[in-house]
Amino acid sequence: MKNKKVNFIKPNKSFDKSKKSRKVLWYSLGALGVLVLFFVVLVGVYWGPTQQVIRTATTGKDSFLKAQDLLLAQDFSGAQITLQSAIEDFQSSQKTFKKFLWLEHLPWIGTQVKAVDNLFSVGITTGQSIKEVASVASSIVAPLKKDEEISLAALTPEETHQLLANIYDAKPKLEEAKISITQAVAFVDEIPSEGLIKKLSDIIDPIKDQVPQVQSGLDQAIQVSQILPLIAGYPDSKTYLFLLENNAELAPSGGFIGTYGILKIKDGDITSFATDNVYNLDVPAEAWLDVEAPWPVATYNAAPKLFLRGASWSPDFPTTGKTAQWFYQAERGPEKKIDGTIAITPTFIESLLTITGEVQVDGLTFTSDNFTEVLQDQVERGFLRQGASLSERKEIIGDLSTIILDDVLSLPKSRWFDLWKVIQKNIEEKQILLYSNDDNIQSMILKQNWGGEIQNVDGDYLTVIDANLASLKTDTVMQRSLDYKVHREGDTLIADVNFTYTNQGTITWKTTRYRTYVRVYVPQGSTLISSEGAMVDCKKTQSGNVETTEELNKTVFGAFVCTEPGESKTFHLQYALPSRITDQVDNGQYQLLIQKQAGTTPYSLTLNLDFGKKLKSFETADTTTDQFGQTLSYKDTLSQDRYYTVKLL
Repeated sequence: MKNKKVNFIKPNKSFDKSKKSRKVLWYSLGALGVLVLFFVVLVGVYWGPTQQVIRTATTGKDSFLKAQDLLLAQDFSGAQITLQSAIEDFQSSQKTFKKFLWLEHLPWIGTQVKAVDNLFSVGITTGQSIKEVASVASSIVAPLKKDEEISLAALTPEETHQLLANIYDAKPKLEEAKISITQAVAFVDEIPSEGLIKKLSDIIDPIKDQVPQVQSGLDQAIQVSQILPLIAGYPDSKTYLFLLENNAELAPSGGFIGTYGILKIKDGDITSFATDNVYNLDVPAEAWLDVEAPWPVATYNAAPKLFLRGASWSPDFPTTGKTAQWFYQAERGPEKKIDGTIAITPTFIESLLTITGEVQVDGLTFTSDNFTEVLQDQVERGFLRQGASLSERKEIIGDLSTIILDDVLSLPKSRWFDLWKVIQKNIEEKQILLYSNDDNIQSMILKQNWGGEIQNVDGDYLTVIDANLASLKTDTVMQRSLDYKVHREGDTLIADVNFTYTNQGTITWKTTRYRTYVRVYVPQGSTLISSEGAMVDCKKTQSGNVETTEELNKTVFGAFVCTEPGESKTFHLQYALPSRITDQVDNGQYQLLIQKQAGTTPYSLTLNLDFGKKLKSFETADTTTDQFGQTLSYKDTLSQDRYYTVKLL
């Protein structure tokens, strides 16, 4: 029997692979189905509690906003009740939420769980902090509850004493509130910044913004609780040299000192306030006082000697505060003991009139819109029409001061917060400047940046200081703008300053060409490379020199600049920054402080930074933003001192 040939069929490999792929697909679909089923079960089990959590979080956020409104309305007991309700809701929901915590290890879901858990902790600790603040505020105003619309003028000396005592004694409780808000900030930092569902983001984002503001506000409240009573004559009375610095004639630390006075205050009560024309003190002193004026004043103002009216030559108000007191004593002012110096500008008075309303004196109506213009006309020309003498021409300022003070002190309690906001804004914008001879009080003033100090910083620094030299009241029609650029050339950082003046006035009795001796204060050790715009004098074509000096731990570049009516003029400086700032950039960080000159109105500021390496973030006082690329261009308004931090990769 012959052997039959048997043909074996070879396995079809592609068929096996297809069969295996289908099997994997079915397994995958099965696993996905199980996962979907798992999430469906999760949603079914936790949907109700989840919705309750979101509702509670939303209610808590709304309660905080309501409590804030109640605080502003000075309904402190109502704010405490609202906050306690929010705290209890958050605590109850956080307890319920514990069953969710095992989910924090899951992708995406875990992000939401972690965010909500920290949100509850933020709500509880923030609520406790603000509730403590409301309790403190309630105890402070306790003496005033007899009349909801009571004014400061209506308080007895005993009541004002107790009010200031309560403010001063509030520090320990405010520090307890600060501990709670510090914990809240730590919880905020733990909340994921990305990957949150919109409902959560809508709740969390406003709270994340508010908590640091509450912390900052508490820091300030603690300091103010100690400074304010001491300045206001608690527990010991205070006597201040008062200066009205006319910023229509800008001087380095605010304005021309046309009026001075002596202000006495005890327990918040102004016991005496008398003002006078500064020339009534200066002119007699010409017979015995011999103080040489700075050369720009002597040259461009034709005033070789310095008196109290010119005491504001330094841009550093602590220096001006001491100098003004020295001149007052040297010119034989009658007050022997002075505790400090307070300076204000007409800009601050205009702000007060927005609250008190118009004031009428000697047939003249003063409003927030016309105060400076009407006052200038009266003291320069109007007094002649009224037959007053030169020495009497500023007596209207004393009358105005008395009326405005009376109106401010007569404001009802419901307007006190508005008054504080006006005062705070003018302090920030350096329309109010304070100096105390008491080292403890002065250190607190400087810590709050209430004292107009030229600050010492480790990083980059810039301030531009003008001195109006025989330009009448031309500062009222001047526009300014500042452009600051920093770029790298090898191992050196090069800075360019362009400061532009625009004279919007004409030749009149109060405005003319703008003549200024401008000084630019930069980090000590900076080296001038080039300059443009310095002049010898108005109408002269040859270029002037830039004077380089050292003052207040800064290098100072100074020059005379003149701007004709209807024209613009730019003063340009290029200089090399000291190597220590380059070293900071090489270590990944650049810091810049630009200080506003006292008395100036806000003007535009443009930054352009290029350090030759990529940027990571840009931080201002208000916000921090991520940065990409190598260059940064930023526009701001110089209404107060500005701090900037750039982090580099």
